[in-house]
Amino acid sequence: MTSKNTRILSLAIFVLFLSALLIPLTSCSVMKSVDLQNKIKEELRQHRDIQADKLTIIVNKGVVTISGELYTQEEIDMVVEIVSGIEGVVEVKNLMTLPDTFGSTNPIMQDYGI
Repeated sequence: MTSKNTRILSLAIFVLFLSALLIPLTSCSVMKSVDLQNKIKEELRQHRDIQADKLTIIVNKGVVTISGELYTQEEIDMVVEIVSGIEGVVEVKNLMTLPDTFGSTNPIMQDYGI
C-alpha cells in the first residue's frame, strides 16, 4: 500500500470514528426531550383532577411549553406546580387558557423559571 493510500484510509477511518461519536450526541438531546415529555404526560395522567388529555406539551432542552384549555385556574396552577417539580424541567411556559363566557379563550401568559 502506498503512502497516499495509507493517508486516505487513515482519514476515512478518522471520519467514521468522528461521525460515530457525533451521531449519538446529537440524538441524545432529542431523546431526552422525548423522554421528559413522556414523563410529564404520565405524571399528569396520574392526577384525576387534571384533564391531561386536553393539554399539548412541548419540550425543548428542558423548557416545557404547555397549552390547552382547562376549566379552572386551580387546575392550571396544579399543572404548573406538578411539571415544575419534575426532574429535568428547567422552565415552564404556561400557555393554558380558561374558557371564556363568549366561547373564545383568554391566554394566561406566564413564564415560570425554575
